[in-house]
Order: sequence, then structure tokens, then C-alpha cells
Amino acid sequence: MLVARALDLHVDGMEHVPAHGAAILVARHYHHLYDAAAILASVPREVHVLIALDWLGTGTRLRAMRWLAASARWPGVWRSGPRWRFNRDGYRQSLQVLREGRLLLVFPKGYPTIDPEGAREADLDGFRAFDGGFLVLAKHAGVPVPVVPVGLWYAPRPRGGWTVWLRFGRPIDSPQLAAVESMVRKLSRPPAVTRETLSSGGNDWSAGVDRTSPPTGQSVRR
Repeated sequence: MLVARALDLHVDGMEHVPAHGAAILVARHYHHLYDAAAILASVPREVHVLIALDWLGTGTRLRAMRWLAASARWPGVWRSGPRWRFNRDGYRQSLQVLREGRLLLVFPKGYPTIDPEGAREADLDGFRAFDGGFLVLAKHAGVPVPVVPVGLWYAPRPRGGWTVWLRFGRPIDSPQLAAVESMVRKLSRPPAVTRETLSSGGNDWSAGVDRTSPPTGQSVRR
């Protein structure tokens, strides 16, 4: 419902998401809410999301989120500060999810470009350096864990909300941090259609897609 209301979502490369078995989806983190919502609405399998807890403080909100995350089996981590026990719990939960042959979504950028307080970064197209923690999870899961790079690109709609292009890349069986980050950057490039066309209400989105940038697959508008 959230995606249907707020996003014009276009998906490419869904065939690269494994139909069975463990995998880590490594995605760009642009919007604090819509990134995960777009991926959850698109992937036909259950996706477990590795979430940050530190922005919730230490009170009721944190306790409520930890309860909700535990119910959904979404591992939680503390990005900075002394609460390392959350990271130990999150690490163990992440490994268990992978060992059961499930999908785990991570945002190794750490912080979204757009968060509840507005734009965190002056360069809205910029990327923070990726953290390599997902490689540790893939290495120690004890089962084959391919890494699927995931790109996201946003343009504001004139009536509110966003037009979003979601791209899934080919799985990487022996991932290196620099290679994964480079692929996520490539998959997050804007399509050939311009921001100005989208913002002015142009709706021929798929006609402007640059089909030369890998991967190519069926485009879906939601």
C-alpha cells in the first residue's frame, strides 16, 4: 500500500535474485523508508532487513522496535556508540537467517541520503563508502551466500512522491568490497530520461531507460 501510494516503481533484473537459498541483497541507501519498501514489494521471496537501532535512542521506541524486529526476524545493529551487544545479537541473527537459506537485505552505506530530518548529504547523488560487514556474514555463514548488488535511483514526482528505478545485478559468488560497491553505483545511475522530464510530468519512463547498462530484464511499473 505504501509503495502504491508514494512510488511509481520500475523494476529491472529480478531474474538475478535467487529463487531459492541464501543470498545477501546489497543495496544503495537513498531514502530511509522507501528503499526497503520498494525491495520488499518487488521481491517474491521473504526478505529479512538488517536495520539500524541507534536512531531510536534508549526508551520506549527502541524497545518497541526491537520487539517488532524480533517478530519479523530482522536483525538490528547499533551503528555507533557503546551498545555493542546489539551488534553481537544482530550478527548472530543475520548468520542464522542465512544458514536457513533466506534473503538478507543490507545497506552498507550505513546512513540514508534522505532521512526523517531531511537530506543528510549535500550531494544527493553521492555515495558514502561501503562497510564490509556483509562480506564477513557471507564468509562465516557456512553455506554458499552469493551477493546481489541492488541499485536505486529516485526522481521527485510533480504531484508528490517519487519515481523510482530499482535494478538488481547478477549475483557475485566471490565478492570483493570494491567490486560490489562499484556495481551498486553503476546500477544506481539515472536512466537516459532526464530529471527535468520526470519532474515536469513526463510519463514515458520506460522509453528513456538506458538498456545498455547491465543488467537488463523486464521493467515493471507499479
